[in-house]
Amino acid sequence: MNAYKCPKCGKVTGGNEKFCNECGQPLNIICPECGEVWRFMFDYKFCPSCGHNMKKESKPTNPSTHKPINL
Repeated sequence: MNAYKCPKCGKVTGGNEKFCNECGQPLNIICPECGEVWRFMFDYKFCPSCGHNMKKESKPTNPSTHKPINL
């Protein structure tokens, strides 16, 4: 995979990392409309899958919030 700059701290990261190893920034974005996960979509105006306006609402993915924890 390609190397990318972290949008928060600017460190060059490897293509397989889910979080920046320097600052911990999530490196994937989930489209709130269609649910597609895109890497480094911070500068995208629209989702490549569904055309949703990403500047209105885009959230970094957080794997810990995808599954509830049962105690």
